[in-house]
Amino acid sequence: MKRMAIFFGIIILLYSVYYDLNNGTLKLLYKEATVANSAPRVNVNQTEPSTPVEGDREPSSLPYVEMEVKPGDTVLSLVEDLLDGSIPVSIDKVITDFEELNDVPPAKIQIGKTYKIPNYQ
Repeated sequence: MKRMAIFFGIIILLYSVYYDLNNGTLKLLYKEATVANSAPRVNVNQTEPSTPVEGDREPSSLPYVEMEVKPGDTVLSLVEDLLDGSIPVSIDKVITDFEELNDVPPAKIQIGKTYKIPNYQ
């Protein structure tokens, strides 16, 4: 009887490892949490002319979407969520574009604040 209990315990352990590697339980929890997010606001006035003031940077011509940062979000995860898949540019380009749009390094983003996320569609 003891051997049978150990056998079933090992089977359950192996199945849970298999399921986690194929489906990813953490990914499922993350998707459920992000379903409740509000729809991103698309920048409509991307080419609005403005007069540059001395010391100010010119507005970026990059297309972007404003998104609120939730717990566990990173700049890369926000871009992947926006594209529903892999990122078509390098990670360095994403970081540079994010810094250009927000004047904040990706490591300094704060939960609950809204940032401009580069849109590569």
